[in-house]
Amino acid sequence: MKVAHLSDLHLGYAGAGPGRAGDVLRAFERALARIAELGPDLVVVAGDVFDHPEVTASPIATFSRAVRKLRDSLPEVVVAVAAGVRDIPLEAGAHGPLMVIGALPGVEVATTTVRRVGLQGGKLCVTLLPHPAVMASRSLNVSPDPAAKWNVLVAHAALASGRSHAPAIARRGWDYVALGSSHAYTPVAERVCYCGSLERVGTDPWEESAIDKGFVTAQLESGEVTFWPVEARAAVSLAPIEATGGGTATVARRLGEALAGVPGGIDGKLLRVPVRGLSAEDLAALDREVLAGVRRRVAELRVDALPGQGASHGSGGAGAWRDASAAGERSSRAGGRGRVGPRAVGR
Repeated sequence: MKVAHLSDLHLGYAGAGPGRAGDVLRAFERALARIAELGPDLVVVAGDVFDHPEVTASPIATFSRAVRKLRDSLPEVVVAVAAGVRDIPLEAGAHGPLMVIGALPGVEVATTTVRRVGLQGGKLCVTLLPHPAVMASRSLNVSPDPAAKWNVLVAHAALASGRSHAPAIARRGWDYVALGSSHAYTPVAERVCYCGSLERVGTDPWEESAIDKGFVTAQLESGEVTFWPVEARAAVSLAPIEATGGGTATVARRLGEALAGVPGGIDGKLLRVPVRGLSAEDLAALDREVLAGVRRRVAELRVDALPGQGASHGSGGAGAWRDASAAGERSSRAGGRGRVGPRAVGR
């Protein structure tokens, strides 16, 4: 029995670059195509399918089309979704995008309350724990179905470390626990895992620059969990470019040196440029004279204006950049204990 585990898709994410919305949609389509090749019995999505509940028709259509193609290849597969914090409208009673995808053939959704889905004649039980259910109670009654051979829990929640007032859910009895809310692939314990997001969709995508993106598959018989990277947009963060000893011309020269030292170049990447010691007027001039050309080459450009003066300036040498190239098609085995997040439901 094989389960494919996705989370934090953030379909509808726009970012600050003109093509970032397309990056996220394409990453999802690539992941579903790869999953179709792997042939799981079940696909679960542990929340934040959408970036916000007011998404346009395009992300919903992309999800629907990709799932339809998946089921064309695997007619018996079911896609089970537990709502994340971003999927639920703030207005009580409003219908969000999960209501739309929940009407698709082969898609099962839990939006506000815990839901059990019996599959394969009751042999497989999927318990969906959406984010609103986590937040609504400190005494969740969530346990495996004793009548099922296989039990899978899907939850959008962080794990508590140490003392916590969050509801406790025992891991015992679950053949796999699929977690969402973290954008980093993180094995928590045997058969308990965050799969991470498919793209760099955090508030600061450069904080995710060194993190491989992808999904996991879990073999329920053996407990083996495999991480499958999906190609994501590379992100580069330069070391601060200092205005020490000069103005705009000095920063432009030092910026050119730093950009020339980025392995593989900057074209098509997410680029962050911290600049220290320039006035607002000088930054505007730098943007007109230098950064406008850089912006045309990259997928997204962010310029951070830092106060004060530093002791060093960026150059093309070591330490002037941080680069996360797109992950290749490889798999890594996961088992044992991983780090535990700061808050929420399991123990």
